[in-house]
Amino acid sequence: MKQLKEYAVLYDLYRRRAVILKILTFACLLIFFLTFVTIFLGDFPFELQLAMLGMIFPASIFATLWLISGVRTRKFLKTFLPPQLDAINREAASCEKCEGLFVTSQALVVARFGLEAVPLENVLWVYAYTHETLWWRIPIWKDAMMVIAGRDHKVHYLRIKSNQYAYDFIRSELLKYRRDFIFGNESGLEDIYKYDIRRMIDYSLECAEKHENWKEYYNENRSSEYLNGSPK
Repeated sequence: MKQLKEYAVLYDLYRRRAVILKILTFACLLIFFLTFVTIFLGDFPFELQLAMLGMIFPASIFATLWLISGVRTRKFLKTFLPPQLDAINREAASCEKCEGLFVTSQALVVARFGLEAVPLENVLWVYAYTHETLWWRIPIWKDAMMVIAGRDHKVHYLRIKSNQYAYDFIRSELLKYRRDFIFGNESGLEDIYKYDIRRMIDYSLECAEKHENWKEYYNENRSSEYLNGSPK
């Protein structure tokens, strides 16, 4: 991770989460190994010994997440050139963040288990959906997901909170840099994306015009409100 340390802001985003995973991993391992010490102690509750032995399972989970975070971060560093990483690091210091997500002029960055990023020039289609896990038609789990589909047919699935605030946040942040994004999952878009990417890109240009017209309409209305002395 020597290269990442050259980018102070990005390294801090990575380190905060990596340190938590390290602490949890070593804490669980310590409890696990203390089980063998209790063997030499008389009248130590057997149920507690079993519980301490069971700490090997969460330790393995946290260690796996720690490993995944490192792999993802190395992949992130290889995706961008040094000048791009400089820009991402510089802008990450001041840009707004939501649920570990933020957007710079170079990438949409996910700072959760490690650092992941989608180059901004590759982002084509963004939408959110809610997935329910059913057990005999009884919903037992609900996930809100945000999908980032790229021009290279690579798709990223990000878990967000069910209030869709993160989706609205990403939508507004992306539009600061470009207009040719497709938002929302209209009927038939999935098939077009899979089988006719050229048509999908053409549609994104139509969306750019709509987004630009909407911006002009919004600004005109806001101006008239202030001129009339009744801003909302």
